[in-house]
Amino acid sequence: MLRIFRVQHIANRQLSVSAILASTTCSAALMLGATPSLAQDTGDNVDLPTVTVQSTQETAWGPVEGYIATRSGAGTKTDTPILQTPRSVSVVTRQEMDDRAAQNVVDAVSYTAGVVTGAYGYDPRFDDIYIRGFSVTSRGDYRDSLSQASGNFAYWRTEPYGLERIDIIKGPAGVLYGQTVPGGLINRISKMPVETPFAEVEAQLGDPDWLQAAFDIGGKAKEDGSILYRFTGVVRDADAPAAGTKNNEIYFAPALTFKDDSTRLTLLANILGTKLPASTYFYQPNGILTKIPVGTNYNAIIQTQEQVGYQLEHDFNDVWTARQNLRYGHIDNHSYWLYPTGVTSGSQVNVYAANYIEAFDTFQVDNQVQANFKTGPVEHKVLGGLDYIWADSNYGMGYGYNVSPINLLDPNADNFAVMPAITDLYGGSMNQLGLYLQDQISFGEGWHLNIGGRQDFVDSEQSDKTYLQNVTRTDQAFTWQAGLLYEFSNGIAPYVSYATSFLPSLNVDADGSLLEPSTGEQYEAGVKFQPKGGRSFFTLSAYQIKQDNYAVPDPTSYVYSPVGNIRVRGFEAEALLELAQGLDMTAAYTYTQGTILSSADTSTIGKTPVNMPENVASLWLKYTFLDGPMKGFGVGGGIRYYSGFWADNNNTYKNKSQYPVDAAIYYEKDAWKLQINAKNMFNQQEALQNEGYWYWQQGRTVLASARYRW
Repeated sequence: MLRIFRVQHIANRQLSVSAILASTTCSAALMLGATPSLAQDTGDNVDLPTVTVQSTQETAWGPVEGYIATRSGAGTKTDTPILQTPRSVSVVTRQEMDDRAAQNVVDAVSYTAGVVTGAYGYDPRFDDIYIRGFSVTSRGDYRDSLSQASGNFAYWRTEPYGLERIDIIKGPAGVLYGQTVPGGLINRISKMPVETPFAEVEAQLGDPDWLQAAFDIGGKAKEDGSILYRFTGVVRDADAPAAGTKNNEIYFAPALTFKDDSTRLTLLANILGTKLPASTYFYQPNGILTKIPVGTNYNAIIQTQEQVGYQLEHDFNDVWTARQNLRYGHIDNHSYWLYPTGVTSGSQVNVYAANYIEAFDTFQVDNQVQANFKTGPVEHKVLGGLDYIWADSNYGMGYGYNVSPINLLDPNADNFAVMPAITDLYGGSMNQLGLYLQDQISFGEGWHLNIGGRQDFVDSEQSDKTYLQNVTRTDQAFTWQAGLLYEFSNGIAPYVSYATSFLPSLNVDADGSLLEPSTGEQYEAGVKFQPKGGRSFFTLSAYQIKQDNYAVPDPTSYVYSPVGNIRVRGFEAEALLELAQGLDMTAAYTYTQGTILSSADTSTIGKTPVNMPENVASLWLKYTFLDGPMKGFGVGGGIRYYSGFWADNNNTYKNKSQYPVDAAIYYEKDAWKLQINAKNMFNQQEALQNEGYWYWQQGRTVLASARYRW
């Protein structure tokens, strides 16, 4: 039988390595520039200077003023008002990320309805995020509408300072994106070249140790605006949660746009080098969590990632538009860590050392044709696409069991760990070709119907290069979605929708064969409200998601079988409000009820899956003084609440509720902006158990920022 081992990527379950390659399909993105400037001439008798007014129209992929986006392409791959999209879609804007001093994507989305973060405590290695009960850490990670699917232990990192906005679609999105999880996906949208010249520098100083500098510049490379540019960069020296480990980063992202009246080509690239802990494990004698780290001097992920690609759009006429979105990416990952064997002698803990390397490559392209036309009184926006993704991972593992023990009385002392040689080599690859067609139909006074279908062809391979064994599998899947929405003249828009997804399995059965894909479906009903003439947006939604045929291990042999079924029912409420000039608020509430319907472990049937708190709520308020002696000052504050959630599928232990409180103080004058942010300001630190391990909730973080923009 093929020998397959797997690095457990979430929260220190990294005891072995698999030949499993995580991957998803791709999608399209589009950047639209600013509108031309307007000039106002003087009259005949009065000699006045010319006044230039810059105006930027909001698009589905562009910047947003304030907290409230009105357009998104996440649910349609077209520039569509959120109010007219019959799906639940949320957007986190650049302003919201800045005001809350988001240090990672997890921070950025933590106030969003339907989203759960922090289930495994504080872990800077991954963007560990759940949407509607399903992990989107790997299979729901997108950038500019193309997948950032992970390798085996090589995960794409995303620097939030390099993002313009984050769009979140809830529920299955197989029609537009191919193989995805049923819960949804997160589309990270990069900063793009701009018409109006600007420059910005920022410095950050924080506790725990955090020192970061960043810059962002852009404008016209040619006076006529036919060539635009953007350069963004970050340098950071910081500590990670485990003592003796780092959270260092170097990031650089250039972008160029070439455009005329009918064609736009944007070249995008980014390189990111990081040093992070490979293990956030703290010593747990007899299952009791301590704050004694394991392996402070032998514990790191040293990773470099590069991405390069382009977005091309051409308007043939008022009806036909063609787009191509292409990207190549590469990751080099070297990781090493220690793990206790459980044998102790006084203050000494015996450990073994692990050494891991991986090279991960991916190429993807999404080709689209869009047609806007009418058939009598009915308007159509038809999108047809052909996308392709290839991903390949090669990795190796080595263990050493005779390293020096750790001294618990001095955990930072050198433990003289010897890095073991790489002895086991593995590989995995995937090719996926997808064809999709979607029609957005508008008719009557306010009806909007969205219907689409997709056919995917997937080839997967896993190999044990040490023992010269491999397994392959070919799958085909059809997914479809339909949604109907009615937009009343007062801004209220009720809707219903149905959507499906599929996800090839990463596991093998008792014969060593890859399992067949799991499938997902969602029924959703809701209502959206965007008051006319106001700056507010409300969404209420209720849904049921069912995932069939997912892989579960036998409780004794741990051999996988495709017999798992989960049902998740929930309700979400989200409000984005501009309550008054200078006063902004975001509020969200999520109710989730998950049930295991079938499993190889029959004792879990009828129980609630892990990482699924029943109630999650958040509230964030920011007020800025617009005049008077306090002009330029601002204050912000928020609270997030997570009810207790089960630590295992047998529901034997329930974690305590969490309610971290955040706060901020701002001051803006001329080109300067100064702010101080405190996250979890009362330093609530619960010990969280998850699937047999314990983790610490993220403690208090204080961050001071100074930004100058000209």
